[in-house]
Amino acid sequence: MSAPIQVEDLGKTYRRSVVALRGVSFVVPEGSVTALLGPNGAGKSTTLHILLGFLRPTRGRLVLNGRDPADPESRRGVGFLPESFAFDGFSTGRGLLERFDALAGHPEAGREERVDAALEAVGLAGDAHRKVTSYSKGMMQRIGLGQALLGDPPLLVLDEPTSGMDPASRHAVKDLLRTRRREGRTTFLSSHILADVQELADRAVILREGRVVADQPMGDLLAGSGRSWIEYRGEPPVSLEEAGFHTEPSGDGRIRVTGLDEAGVQRALEILVSRGVPVLRIAPAKSDLEAVFLRLTEEVEG
Repeated sequence: MSAPIQVEDLGKTYRRSVVALRGVSFVVPEGSVTALLGPNGAGKSTTLHILLGFLRPTRGRLVLNGRDPADPESRRGVGFLPESFAFDGFSTGRGLLERFDALAGHPEAGREERVDAALEAVGLAGDAHRKVTSYSKGMMQRIGLGQALLGDPPLLVLDEPTSGMDPASRHAVKDLLRTRRREGRTTFLSSHILADVQELADRAVILREGRVVADQPMGDLLAGSGRSWIEYRGEPPVSLEEAGFHTEPSGDGRIRVTGLDEAGVQRALEILVSRGVPVLRIAPAKSDLEAVFLRLTEEVEG
């Protein structure tokens, strides 16, 4: 499988010796949804801006569609949604997309069809006649995504794509990106809405202080990240405490054994059952991207 984005040993130092990136390397496979994650100041925006040719790196190598990002041809077939943007409020939604379609260098022939397709994709076909000044924050975000979708580009680069959207709009955007993935198109996105990322992305690259602290398929990243617990009634058996298990009250005379991995569940059950303790409930581990994210970034910070 080819890779429309390849980053190798990327470094960026701003004036006054502010180091934003420290040897960042990763690959975005073709046909994937890959997420770039990290706390504020981790280097996500710097990485995206170098990728799109807005900044030059201090060191390293970056390839976009087989070319150096300094080459304008590298951006053909790329749709981009920045985190912050402002549009001409006097334009209608349709007029705005028509202008962006022209700026993208698309031929005039077929423009109406391309604009119609983008408006339909982001759910604004019925509001295309309205001026952008009348749009809500969520609608403004959707028209921004619409301009990125013009011409159905093979690669989307999205910075906070669902920011300000209501749950229905977020669901529609996720469905749209899943459809593009099934069709072999690629999405590289950055988002702080980790629940959406966990649901959507195939893999994640996590940055902390300008370094990569994780670069894995989502399934591998989440594997073993959760912890189970067992709830029972009665006093904790001495042997349970001697084995190093953590217990805590959960109300109405119930006790929970928490923080268990798969082996811990088995061992705690053996102890409880052998002592005749009534087990009320076993809660399986839940893999959670937010927990993984916090653990990785806090470990590096510490």
